[in-house]
Amino acid sequence: MPKLKQLYLALLPKNSFSEVFKNYPILGARDAASLTGIALGVSVSSPILMGNAGALAIGAATSFLGSMGIFKSRMEEAYDPVDMDSRIDFVLPSDPVQDVDEKESILLGYTVDKNLPLRLPYDLSMRHLAIVGASGVGKTTLGTLILWQQMVKGGGFINIDAKVDMDTKDGLGYLAKCAGRDRDFYILNVDDPENSNTYNPLLNGDPDEVASRLLNLIPATENNPGADHYRQLANHALTAVIGGLKAAKLRYHFDDLITVFQSAAAMQELVNKVPRGSKEKKNLELFLDKYRKLERGQAVIDIVKLKAEIGGLAGRMAQFSQGKFGEIFNTYTPEIDLFDIIKNNKMLYIMLPTMGKGTAALNLAKMILSDFMSAVYKVQSLPKSMRPWPPFPAFFDEFGRYAIAESAILIEQARSAGISIMPGFQGYGNLADVSDSFADMVLQSTWTKAMFRFGSDESAERSADIIGKIKRYQPTFTDSESSSDGAQLLQYAPQSTQGDGEGTGQAWREIEEHRVSIDKLSSLKIGQAIITIGGDVYHVRIPRITTPIDDEKKGEKRKPELIFKPYKHRVKLPFGEKGLDIAKNYEKFLLENSSEAEQQRRREENRKKKDTKGGGQ
Repeated sequence: MPKLKQLYLALLPKNSFSEVFKNYPILGARDAASLTGIALGVSVSSPILMGNAGALAIGAATSFLGSMGIFKSRMEEAYDPVDMDSRIDFVLPSDPVQDVDEKESILLGYTVDKNLPLRLPYDLSMRHLAIVGASGVGKTTLGTLILWQQMVKGGGFINIDAKVDMDTKDGLGYLAKCAGRDRDFYILNVDDPENSNTYNPLLNGDPDEVASRLLNLIPATENNPGADHYRQLANHALTAVIGGLKAAKLRYHFDDLITVFQSAAAMQELVNKVPRGSKEKKNLELFLDKYRKLERGQAVIDIVKLKAEIGGLAGRMAQFSQGKFGEIFNTYTPEIDLFDIIKNNKMLYIMLPTMGKGTAALNLAKMILSDFMSAVYKVQSLPKSMRPWPPFPAFFDEFGRYAIAESAILIEQARSAGISIMPGFQGYGNLADVSDSFADMVLQSTWTKAMFRFGSDESAERSADIIGKIKRYQPTFTDSESSSDGAQLLQYAPQSTQGDGEGTGQAWREIEEHRVSIDKLSSLKIGQAIITIGGDVYHVRIPRITTPIDDEKKGEKRKPELIFKPYKHRVKLPFGEKGLDIAKNYEKFLLENSSEAEQQRRREENRKKKDTKGGGQ
């Protein structure tokens, strides 16, 4: 019975016919033509045309068409689900939905007015998707919907989440199990090394790329010539040292680099391992030449001077070599390789502890982003048949917190690698924090935009401008009434003049207004968004993918089977390469870190021991 009642209510007109005719009175050329048709139909009922079948047929047809012209649009209005006037439960009209192959597209949601599926073709998804809106309004819901479709279609993804959210981690892990792909699902959680896969962001890329990755740890220095000088010294040091390591086919991690930059003996040992005659050895020797000094007739590295100029970089690297970070990053055989993740359609979820370890977490995100750019560059060089398919989405949640200026190039060029970039942010000001030109470039490079509810009028206004404006004609009605009395100044008869008059006028004024108003964008219901695909605009409801984790009650302990623990993958060293292992042998380099006097005392003791042994012989 309730279902019948719902059906009955659904069939009722939204507005009464009197309201519809009040809002849309009979006027204009189209209605005049319809009335003429009705009048022609009535006229053939005259007795004069009695028995004239042709006239009756023409009259009936014109009467029918005239009635349709008058009532059809008003009937559609009465039953139309679109509701532009309500403050909260409004329904905006969507543009026609394109017929797209389900296998070659991504479902974004369903239109609110007609409940039609809105799908984004793969070729347009590679033109990227911006997801913007306040916290907790549905950005993650849309991201999860897209990632779930990737899982079931055998695709891969990377998702950077700027928070340690166990619900999202376990929810995605549960979905990966449902898709039979839990072995392909990797987790990077620096807050819990035991339940994280290992990662080393320093191994991939050429020396310039790795150096640039590490320099992201240092604040920008373009407007500070003094600080920029030391930044350039650090860049030179990194490219020379990393170039030497790669030439020697030595794998390294944060701890190794710190030891090399803090110990003259460790640096010299590295120099000795670089192949003779190679350009990398020459570059390293030339770099170190200005840091050498004469000591007892030999040229040795002045580590004090080196540390004075670039020691700050070693200090910044130390945050990734110690504690929980070190457990994940100090490895020569990391499980997570971003090029491998993309090429082989694997899945990676990255959890950033921005609340508890803000600076380190955001610096890590910048390094990951830089490493991802290097991986995309390698994918671009592959034959088209070896690039990921379906397109590989990269969902960067809270992108404005860790975005770097260079990532604009990633958004511009990732399409050729079969990669769809999905930056998520709460407002356009987050992108402008990098630079205004960066914000404009991101918006121009994202063909599709999903705009959820906003918390500020500034972002809502910019979104309204992005959606665009339309021209409307606004009717105005005027009523006038007048009366006059008059008498002649000199009159020979008692007559006088008197008159009354009234009139009605109508005019149409062209106005331009936002297609979706700022007020509507700020009042969207949670889980609803305005999605633009090119120039088409849709009011969309985002379906939520739920798991048993969503059914847990507050305070209830999570069942062990619902806690996702990533598989530990055994990774071997590439053929012909080995680990540097300098950090493991740090004790033999401690002498170099003692005072000059202490070093001299130890040398004297060693000399005496040698003399004593020689005398005994």
